[in-house]
Amino acid sequence: MTDARPVTDRAAPPAFGALRAALGDIMAADVARLRARIDRSEREGAGASLRAKIAAEIDRSRGIRRARAEAKPAFELPPELPVSPRADEIAAAIRAYPVVIVAGETGSGKTTQLPKICLTAGRGERGQIAHTQPRRLAARSVAARLARELHT
Repeated sequence: MTDARPVTDRAAPPAFGALRAALGDIMAADVARLRARIDRSEREGAGASLRAKIAAEIDRSRGIRRARAEAKPAFELPPELPVSPRADEIAAAIRAYPVVIVAGETGSGKTTQLPKICLTAGRGERGQIAHTQPRRLAARSVAARLARELHT
């Protein structure tokens, strides 16, 4: 994680390098757009006022991410499901690798508990946790169950 101080708190507008460094702590949806804006501004020799505007956008996105992290719902993993005792191991793998494949028997809790394990691994703060099912009815029923279990 980068420096948690607001980018705009500095006396002079931050340098382009400081703006790029702050991108690691913002919403994932904002990273590409702001990186392109920083690069374009640096190539064009943008002035302090444009750097200050970019810094304000970074601070706004950082605030949204922080609010999402603080609003993370409390939940429990049902101990009777086989995936629950392996939750820490799965969360560590999710943090360490961009792709994780979890294989298990039907009814082991993969569908309903993996999104919650993703939350414990820090996912969902910078973006969304997506859940897919081959049929719309299955997707809706899983989403409804997760919403009940997360009290959201």
